[in-house]
Amino acid sequence: MIDEAAAALAHGDQGRQSLFPDGRRREVRQLFRIVLRCVRAGRAKPVVRPSEQIATHCYAAGIDLTEVQGSFTVLAEVLWRQLADVLAGEQLLQALGLLTAITGAGKDAIARTYVALAARDRDSEQPADEPAAAGTGSGDCPGGAVQADVVGRVGIITLGDRDKRNAIGAEMASRVIAALESLRARQARAVVLRAAPGMDVWSAGHDIGELPAGKRDPLGYDDPLEELIRAVRTFPAPVVAMVHGTVWGGALDLVLSCDLAVADETASFAITPANLGLPYNITGLLHFQGRLPINVIKEMFFTAAPIDARKAREWLLINHLVPWDRLESFTMELAATMATKSPLAIAVIKEQLRVLSDYQPIAAQVHERIQGLRRQAYDSRDYLEGLEAFAQKRQPIFRGT
Repeated sequence: MIDEAAAALAHGDQGRQSLFPDGRRREVRQLFRIVLRCVRAGRAKPVVRPSEQIATHCYAAGIDLTEVQGSFTVLAEVLWRQLADVLAGEQLLQALGLLTAITGAGKDAIARTYVALAARDRDSEQPADEPAAAGTGSGDCPGGAVQADVVGRVGIITLGDRDKRNAIGAEMASRVIAALESLRARQARAVVLRAAPGMDVWSAGHDIGELPAGKRDPLGYDDPLEELIRAVRTFPAPVVAMVHGTVWGGALDLVLSCDLAVADETASFAITPANLGLPYNITGLLHFQGRLPINVIKEMFFTAAPIDARKAREWLLINHLVPWDRLESFTMELAATMATKSPLAIAVIKEQLRVLSDYQPIAAQVHERIQGLRRQAYDSRDYLEGLEAFAQKRQPIFRGT
């Protein structure tokens, strides 16, 4: 099994620079052995220290965090194939839950080590009279924004654009849509949508810099965020949002458009168009109305105030609230459970629920009146003031004109 995992990892290195120098490959094989021992022992803790040691060496060698964590993904796939040959039903689900807990602990240990080492290097390079920048760390995805992996029959899409705090603009949206199409082609039966390890913002929402400056609907049908939300809602398998950190603005629409949401105690949620003078669209409001009571929707939109994870659970924005150290294992086990069910039945049930919740008949004259009201808002001075205030990092002054 170890030989198969090592061969799969080496195969992935073909055509690019080797992931691990020869001197490190023995350590990787040893790490694989430790993972196997953890599976047999039924606990994850022994994998942490070796993972930290490998992370230290790889960081010094300049290897990207996600590349190092990819070794766990390779091993998990090999182990999953082996387990699926000998186990079934509840035993297989329990084994997968244990496997994801172990590999998750290893990935988290690697991420924490990279963050600590990056902070150490940043502090040593910082001039004495200049304060260090806040909110930095590792966990970015290769290629800049999005990475797609498959473990068993569960797809994982990781958002890792640290510079923009996973703000959703045209490039980010197109990469996630492409990742969904890739996972559809690979016949993933469930998908987990997450931020990269080490990030304290799940997504900052719509990329404000890409919003039109008046005289055009800022949330038209072809807006990148709208296209991404449609792709998630029409994906034929369950999509689970795994939330660690803050969720702002249109990113909350994206979370609610996922079929389920799991969060830990670090999560908070805010819908903020009123901070920009931006008139939200009917389609987006239908997404909220399909998930939340009308009084909750009004409070969130009218105050634009963030709510913490416990209140989000109370208000049913999320399905499950779990401890941070169990977030990944719990979410993967939930996704894996759904992946064992009938994909055809799930696909048609999801589509029926989407049609029932998305299509509400509105008289033509009512739609035209609402669009006229929205046009007054996005053509107003208030909307421009909201954009300018955001860019200048100040509080907007709205005059209702």
